[in-house]
Amino acid sequence: MAQVTIYLPEELIDEAREHAKSAERSLSAWVAELVRRETTTKEWPKSFVDLLTHGGGDLVEPDDPPPEDIEALT
Repeated sequence: MAQVTIYLPEELIDEAREHAKSAERSLSAWVAELVRRETTTKEWPKSFVDLLTHGGGDLVEPDDPPPEDIEALT
């Protein structure tokens, strides 16, 4: 595993250590998880975005529609 040196203000290091301790992780593991979360793709697939924004796709009404509202029947 590679090593990385970073320089942080003392108060930020103290906060990071507290968060790592409360998460029951080493400081290194805690920082690695932050980097992993921030670098993981968070975008929806383009086809899904197109469906939502342009209404494209093959959406059809199901053969068995949901039941009517009970109050509407009384």
